[in-house]
Amino acid sequence: MNLPALYEPRAGVPQVLPQGGGHHASEDPITVRFLLAMLRRRREVLLLTLVNCLVLALVWTAALPRIYRSSADVVMIARPVEVVPDAADPAEAGIPRDEDVETQIQLIHSREMAGQVLDRTGLLRDAAFRADVMEPRNALDNILSAVGIRSRTGAAPSDDGESALREKAITYLTDRLSVARVGNSFNLRMAFGDADPERAALVAHTYAGLFTTDDARERARSHATAAKVLHIRVDELRQAANKAFAAVQSYRVRTGLLSSAATSLTEQEISTYNQQIAAARAEAARDTAALASARGQLRSGGADSVGEAAASPVISALRGQRAQLVTREGDLSQRYFDNNPDLVTVRRQIADLDRQIAGEVNRSIQALDTRAQSSAQRLSSLLASRGGTRAQLGTDNAALVALADLEKRADAAQTLYQSYLERYNEVVAGSGAEQPAARLISPADAPVLPVSPNLPLNLALGGAVGVLLGAFLAIVSELSYHGLTTLEDVESRLGIRGLGSVPAYRTVEPHAASPLDTVRDHPDGAFAEALRNVIVSIRHAAPGSGKVVAITSAVPGEGKTTITACMGRALAMAGERVVVIDCDVIRAQLSKQFGLAGGEPGLHEAVQAEAGLVAQYEEPDSPLRVVPITRPFPKGRRLTERGGLHRVIARLREDFDVILLDCPPILPIAESREIVSLADSAVLVVHWRKTSDRVVKAALRQLPLRTVQSFGVVLNQVDMRKQVRFGGNDAASFYKKYEGYYA
Repeated sequence: MNLPALYEPRAGVPQVLPQGGGHHASEDPITVRFLLAMLRRRREVLLLTLVNCLVLALVWTAALPRIYRSSADVVMIARPVEVVPDAADPAEAGIPRDEDVETQIQLIHSREMAGQVLDRTGLLRDAAFRADVMEPRNALDNILSAVGIRSRTGAAPSDDGESALREKAITYLTDRLSVARVGNSFNLRMAFGDADPERAALVAHTYAGLFTTDDARERARSHATAAKVLHIRVDELRQAANKAFAAVQSYRVRTGLLSSAATSLTEQEISTYNQQIAAARAEAARDTAALASARGQLRSGGADSVGEAAASPVISALRGQRAQLVTREGDLSQRYFDNNPDLVTVRRQIADLDRQIAGEVNRSIQALDTRAQSSAQRLSSLLASRGGTRAQLGTDNAALVALADLEKRADAAQTLYQSYLERYNEVVAGSGAEQPAARLISPADAPVLPVSPNLPLNLALGGAVGVLLGAFLAIVSELSYHGLTTLEDVESRLGIRGLGSVPAYRTVEPHAASPLDTVRDHPDGAFAEALRNVIVSIRHAAPGSGKVVAITSAVPGEGKTTITACMGRALAMAGERVVVIDCDVIRAQLSKQFGLAGGEPGLHEAVQAEAGLVAQYEEPDSPLRVVPITRPFPKGRRLTERGGLHRVIARLREDFDVILLDCPPILPIAESREIVSLADSAVLVVHWRKTSDRVVKAALRQLPLRTVQSFGVVLNQVDMRKQVRFGGNDAASFYKKYEGYYA
């Protein structure tokens, strides 16, 4: 085994275990299991912190002023009833937009609305309300009032006057009012919180009532003002429009321009002549062309080729009859000869129809000739009439310019007058018929229970804070704790073998009135088995025979003497020859424990004698032998002087299987190091979760390396009930799993 230097720079303790020994490494990662183990070790800190936080949360909740919240619901009317016809589109004017809803919410939050609520409710005349405005209630007031130190009076005096009190009251209302839109609907919920439930309901209901009627009142006021202004303006515009119209008519009469379309009669007449001349010229050309075409068709192809004749219904009827006769003639000519009477009659009828058709065509051509002459005469007449009116046109053109300017002025005045008149009629018609834009759907009621403080929430927050703070304090206290809890702590932090754990006898079952009685009365119990486990560990760790075992501690009060006595009794009851030597010449606790300090021969005489038997006393309850200190040693005298204790141990080796040395503590007694060096094995007793590892390290520094190699640590006074929840890896940590084995 490679051993490090006697005093390492970091640990400062001789290491007897191999470096990097698996789970004994000191750099273990912090896992959830590790944290839970720390919390279990310090659960008292966690629970105490949690209880304190819950108590503080409860006290704070009881001290906070009670706030009652009352709410009223109003809905914005999407399509108001149309009492008076409106020029605006009802579909567009009736559906509120999201921007309109937000605007209404800001209106409700306005200070003007709060002032109206104050006036409507008369709260400024309420002394309790004035006191709350000037000096709002808080938790300190409630605490002081509860202990009778301070109490709130009725009305709080105002040094700034009524106006300042009113402004503070408005701020009080706006701060405690909340307006929220319910989902995506047009429903607005107005909630007000106050220390007085009746006052909270009154304010919330007043807000809702004012909102539902405020819009209608504002529109009625606006209509009345607008009607008054529009009435005066309409009278002025009517006079101006009438004056402009009279000027236009007077000018028309003077200039002879009587056209209602603001143009002269001459220009209209010329325009009409131009239109008629154009139509007559087109008609004459059309008639002349039709006549020439008909005559040409008649000359080239006869009456049947005249296209104008086809339009005559008479000719069309005659041609239809002729077609039927031609068809019949063809049928008869195939069946009979030319002299057949029926065939002759049909041909004669066809000839008559041809003559009639020719006559009708001639009459059509004569009608075309007459029409062409009439069109030419009409065109000539229109041209002559237009020439007469063109002379008048030059005179009227100069007057048209001035007339157009007068008509524009008259039209502008009339249009302006008409628009004002229409608006005035709308305002007058709508006055008195204003409809509210919202209605109340849920009035505010006085609440029974307060909404603040919220006891479950405060307790939950207090519990959460308590758990977190308690866990933090528990972890911090555990991380700063340097005591030894498990054998894993011993081996990882000290580098010394952990030989075992000896329970506090009252924490295991069965047990008697004292540790020694427990070993005697319950030799198969958990306490005696823990001692035997230590003995087995000592023998396995001993480099040689392991016959001489020194049991010591770093400081007094670790329970080493009790461990020595109990271990000796357990070995003796198991049939081994055991002797216990009390080596603590200052206190001699082992001798006192067995009642052997009455002046009989003891260790003092044994170390003085060069040879001979060593005085031994058998314990009454077991074959255990004890070498006590029956009388005080002279001051300054020690056991190891002149090899006295060496000779005693040498003589006892021949007669006993196990020699137990109850040594004094290492730190206060220098001789302990020499006594320990005489033993084959050494046991350092450490009080469980009481002795700091710094104390143990200081004791180990006093020992030479060869002595440290034979050292092992026993944790004493282990509370097995607590050890189970600390989450170690040694046998004591699993006591709950095997405690029934000893029942």
